[in-house]
Amino acid sequence: MGTDMFHLMIDFENTWSKGLQGAEYLSPDDRVTIFYSNSCLKVEKGKLQQIIDAGSMLDICRLQRAGKNALDFYIASRIGALFGEGYQGRVAIVSNDKGYSAVQDYWAKCAKPSRRIILQPNIEQCIGCSDEESERRRLVQEKLQEVNLEAQYRLYGERLKMRRTLEGSFEDTAYRDLLGQIVSIVEEQKGRGRRMLYLDTIKRFGRKKGLEIYSKIKQAI
Repeated sequence: MGTDMFHLMIDFENTWSKGLQGAEYLSPDDRVTIFYSNSCLKVEKGKLQQIIDAGSMLDICRLQRAGKNALDFYIASRIGALFGEGYQGRVAIVSNDKGYSAVQDYWAKCAKPSRRIILQPNIEQCIGCSDEESERRRLVQEKLQEVNLEAQYRLYGERLKMRRTLEGSFEDTAYRDLLGQIVSIVEEQKGRGRRMLYLDTIKRFGRKKGLEIYSKIKQAI
Protein backbone atom coordinates (compact mmCIF):
# COMPACT_ATOMS: atom_id res chain seq x y z
CA MET A 1 0.00 0.00 0.00
CA GLY A 2 1.13 3.58 -0.68
CA THR A 3 2.17 6.20 1.84
CA ASP A 4 -0.01 8.99 0.40
CA MET A 5 -3.21 7.42 1.65
CA PHE A 6 -5.25 8.66 4.60
CA HIS A 7 -7.40 6.05 6.35
CA LEU A 8 -10.09 7.63 8.52
CA MET A 9 -11.91 5.51 11.10
CA ILE A 10 -15.22 7.20 11.91
CA ASP A 11 -16.70 6.49 15.34
CA PHE A 12 -20.18 7.29 14.06
CA GLU A 13 -21.88 6.33 17.31
CA ASN A 14 -19.92 9.17 18.92
CA THR A 15 -19.86 11.86 16.23
CA TRP A 16 -22.83 11.14 13.98
CA SER A 17 -22.72 13.22 10.77
CA LYS A 18 -20.67 15.98 12.43
CA GLY A 19 -17.67 13.69 12.18
CA LEU A 20 -17.90 13.82 8.38
CA GLN A 21 -17.34 17.58 8.31
CA GLY A 22 -14.51 18.24 5.85
CA ALA A 23 -15.37 15.34 3.54
CA GLU A 24 -15.03 17.79 0.64
CA TYR A 25 -11.26 17.76 1.20
CA LEU A 26 -10.94 14.01 0.61
CA SER A 27 -9.20 12.56 -2.43
CA PRO A 28 -9.34 9.28 -4.39
CA ASP A 29 -6.26 8.13 -2.41
CA ASP A 30 -8.15 8.23 0.88
CA ARG A 31 -10.24 5.58 2.58
CA VAL A 32 -13.11 6.13 5.00
CA THR A 33 -14.52 3.41 7.24
CA ILE A 34 -17.68 4.26 9.17
CA PHE A 35 -18.19 2.21 12.33
CA TYR A 36 -21.84 2.32 13.42
CA SER A 37 -24.54 0.53 15.40
CA ASN A 38 -28.32 0.21 15.52
CA SER A 39 -28.43 3.43 17.54
CA CYS A 40 -26.97 5.53 14.70
CA LEU A 41 -28.35 4.43 11.34
CA LYS A 42 -29.08 7.89 9.92
CA VAL A 43 -26.46 9.96 8.06
CA GLU A 44 -26.63 13.32 6.31
CA LYS A 45 -26.97 12.51 2.62
CA GLY A 46 -24.91 15.52 1.53
CA LYS A 47 -21.87 14.58 3.62
CA LEU A 48 -21.99 10.96 2.45
CA GLN A 49 -22.25 12.17 -1.14
CA GLN A 50 -19.13 14.30 -0.67
CA ILE A 51 -17.15 11.17 0.20
CA ILE A 52 -18.49 9.40 -2.88
CA ASP A 53 -17.88 12.42 -5.14
CA ALA A 54 -14.28 12.66 -3.89
CA GLY A 55 -13.67 9.17 -5.23
CA SER A 56 -12.49 7.95 -1.84
CA MET A 57 -12.90 4.31 -0.93
CA LEU A 58 -15.86 4.00 1.44
CA ASP A 59 -16.48 1.09 3.77
CA ILE A 60 -19.00 0.59 6.59
CA CYS A 61 -18.75 -1.71 9.59
CA ARG A 62 -21.82 -2.46 11.71
CA LEU A 63 -21.55 -3.46 15.36
CA GLN A 64 -22.70 -7.08 15.69
CA ARG A 65 -23.27 -7.16 19.44
CA ALA A 66 -24.03 -4.16 21.64
CA GLY A 67 -21.75 -3.54 24.60
CA LYS A 68 -19.88 -0.81 26.44
CA ASN A 69 -17.11 0.66 24.25
CA ALA A 70 -17.75 -2.11 21.70
CA LEU A 71 -17.17 0.16 18.67
CA ASP A 72 -13.95 1.40 20.27
CA PHE A 73 -12.63 -2.16 20.26
CA TYR A 74 -13.72 -2.58 16.65
CA ILE A 75 -11.73 0.47 15.62
CA ALA A 76 -8.66 -0.49 17.66
CA SER A 77 -8.77 -3.99 16.14
CA ARG A 78 -9.11 -2.62 12.61
CA ILE A 79 -6.08 -0.39 13.09
CA GLY A 80 -4.03 -3.35 14.30
CA ALA A 81 -5.12 -5.42 11.30
CA LEU A 82 -4.34 -2.53 8.95
CA PHE A 83 -0.79 -2.06 10.19
CA GLY A 84 -0.35 -5.84 10.30
CA GLU A 85 -1.10 -5.92 6.57
CA GLY A 86 1.82 -3.57 5.99
CA TYR A 87 -0.05 -0.30 5.62
CA GLN A 88 2.32 2.69 5.69
CA GLY A 89 -0.09 5.59 5.29
CA ARG A 90 -1.77 7.89 7.78
CA VAL A 91 -4.46 6.71 10.17
CA ALA A 92 -6.97 8.92 11.95
CA ILE A 93 -9.73 8.15 14.43
CA VAL A 94 -12.65 10.54 14.12
CA SER A 95 -14.22 10.76 17.57
CA ASN A 96 -14.70 12.98 20.61
CA ASP A 97 -13.87 10.04 22.87
CA LYS A 98 -10.53 10.75 24.57
CA GLY A 99 -10.32 7.09 25.55
CA TYR A 100 -8.73 6.51 22.16
CA SER A 101 -5.60 8.19 23.52
CA ALA A 102 -4.67 4.72 24.78
CA VAL A 103 -4.59 3.52 21.17
CA GLN A 104 -2.42 6.50 20.28
CA ASP A 105 -0.04 5.77 23.15
CA TYR A 106 0.32 2.11 22.23
CA TRP A 107 1.24 2.77 18.61
CA ALA A 108 3.49 5.72 19.49
CA LYS A 109 5.35 4.22 22.47
CA CYS A 110 4.94 0.45 22.51
CA ALA A 111 4.74 -0.70 18.92
CA LYS A 112 7.79 -1.22 16.73
CA PRO A 113 7.95 0.54 14.41
CA SER A 114 6.02 3.31 16.12
CA ARG A 115 3.07 4.89 14.37
CA ARG A 116 1.23 8.17 14.80
CA ILE A 117 -2.54 7.91 15.19
CA ILE A 118 -4.46 11.16 14.73
CA LEU A 119 -7.49 11.71 16.97
CA GLN A 120 -9.86 14.55 16.10
CA PRO A 121 -13.64 15.15 16.13
CA ASN A 122 -14.04 15.41 12.34
CA ILE A 123 -12.36 14.76 9.01
CA GLU A 124 -11.45 18.40 8.53
CA GLN A 125 -9.44 18.64 11.73
CA CYS A 126 -7.72 15.31 11.04
CA ILE A 127 -6.40 16.70 7.75
CA GLY A 128 -5.49 20.03 9.36
CA CYS A 129 -3.29 18.52 12.07
CA SER A 130 -1.65 15.91 9.84
CA ASP A 131 1.95 16.13 8.65
CA GLU A 132 1.13 15.86 4.96
CA GLU A 133 2.44 18.59 2.68
CA SER A 134 -0.63 19.38 0.60
CA GLU A 135 -2.85 22.15 -0.64
CA ARG A 136 -5.84 20.70 1.20
CA ARG A 137 -4.00 20.84 4.52
CA ARG A 138 -3.09 24.46 3.87
CA LEU A 139 -6.71 25.31 3.06
CA VAL A 140 -8.00 23.58 6.19
CA GLN A 141 -5.43 25.25 8.44
CA GLU A 142 -6.28 28.64 6.95
CA LYS A 143 -9.98 28.01 7.56
CA LEU A 144 -9.44 26.84 11.15
CA GLN A 145 -6.97 29.59 12.02
CA GLU A 146 -8.01 31.53 15.12
CA VAL A 147 -8.24 35.29 14.66
CA ASN A 148 -8.96 38.25 16.89
CA LEU A 149 -12.72 38.80 17.08
CA GLU A 150 -12.53 42.58 17.48
CA ALA A 151 -10.02 42.99 14.65
CA GLN A 152 -12.17 40.90 12.32
CA TYR A 153 -15.24 42.90 13.28
CA ARG A 154 -13.43 46.13 12.41
CA LEU A 155 -12.54 44.69 9.01
CA TYR A 156 -16.16 43.67 8.55
CA GLY A 157 -17.24 47.26 9.33
CA GLU A 158 -14.74 48.63 6.80
CA ARG A 159 -15.99 46.27 4.10
CA LEU A 160 -19.61 47.13 4.86
CA LYS A 161 -18.86 50.85 4.66
CA MET A 162 -17.02 50.39 1.37
CA ARG A 163 -19.88 48.35 -0.10
CA ARG A 164 -22.46 50.96 0.84
CA THR A 165 -20.32 53.67 -0.70
CA LEU A 166 -20.06 51.72 -3.95
CA GLU A 167 -23.79 50.98 -3.88
CA GLY A 168 -24.45 54.71 -3.75
CA SER A 169 -22.06 55.38 -6.62
CA PHE A 170 -23.49 52.74 -8.95
CA GLU A 171 -27.15 52.83 -7.90
CA ASP A 172 -28.37 54.90 -10.85
CA THR A 173 -25.96 53.51 -13.45
CA ALA A 174 -26.14 50.73 -16.03
CA TYR A 175 -23.67 48.78 -13.89
CA ARG A 176 -25.76 48.39 -10.73
CA ASP A 177 -26.32 44.69 -11.51
CA LEU A 178 -22.54 44.21 -11.57
CA LEU A 179 -22.11 45.56 -8.04
CA GLY A 180 -21.21 42.16 -6.57
CA GLN A 181 -18.34 41.74 -9.05
CA ILE A 182 -17.21 45.34 -8.54
CA VAL A 183 -17.09 44.95 -4.76
CA SER A 184 -15.17 41.70 -5.20
CA ILE A 185 -12.54 43.42 -7.36
CA VAL A 186 -12.08 46.26 -4.89
CA GLU A 187 -11.71 43.83 -1.96
CA GLU A 188 -9.25 41.60 -3.84
CA GLN A 189 -7.07 44.53 -4.93
CA LYS A 190 -7.15 46.39 -1.62
CA GLY A 191 -3.65 47.44 -0.65
CA ARG A 192 -2.17 46.57 -4.06
CA GLY A 193 -2.40 50.05 -5.53
CA ARG A 194 -4.69 51.75 -8.02
CA ARG A 195 -2.84 50.42 -11.04
CA MET A 196 -3.65 46.81 -10.11
CA LEU A 197 -7.26 47.82 -9.46
CA TYR A 198 -7.37 49.50 -12.88
CA LEU A 199 -5.87 46.51 -14.70
CA ASP A 200 -8.18 44.03 -12.99
CA THR A 201 -11.25 46.14 -13.79
CA ILE A 202 -10.28 46.35 -17.48
CA LYS A 203 -9.60 42.62 -17.56
CA ARG A 204 -12.97 41.74 -16.03
CA PHE A 205 -15.24 44.14 -17.94
CA GLY A 206 -13.38 45.05 -21.13
CA ARG A 207 -11.82 48.40 -21.96
CA LYS A 208 -14.91 50.57 -22.50
CA LYS A 209 -16.97 49.34 -19.55
CA GLY A 210 -13.87 48.87 -17.45
CA LEU A 211 -12.77 52.49 -17.83
CA GLU A 212 -16.22 53.77 -16.86
CA ILE A 213 -16.45 51.44 -13.86
CA TYR A 214 -12.90 52.24 -12.73
CA SER A 215 -13.64 55.98 -12.93
CA LYS A 216 -16.66 55.50 -10.67
CA ILE A 217 -14.67 53.37 -8.23
CA LYS A 218 -11.88 55.96 -8.07
CA GLN A 219 -14.37 58.73 -7.29
CA ALA A 220 -16.02 56.64 -4.58
CA ILE A 221 -12.97 55.37 -2.69
